[in-house]
Amino acid sequence: MIGGQSEDSCGKSGTGETPQERKRRGGSPAARGKRSLARKSTAVSQVIHTSSFILFVRLSMELI
Repeated sequence: MIGGQSEDSCGKSGTGETPQERKRRGGSPAARGKRSLARKSTAVSQVIHTSSFILFVRLSMELI
């Protein structure tokens, strides 16, 4: 296999999963990477939003 991981004689890849397990999870390695990146991006956005909200609340409390 060019540019990918080879499988041994029992169908296991270098990741320790069978082709059926990969198929069940779905998608190519590139697609899985994009989903992983999307989850990380969403998590970072949530942290930024929460931090901004906390800062806003603190500033509001100082004005009272």
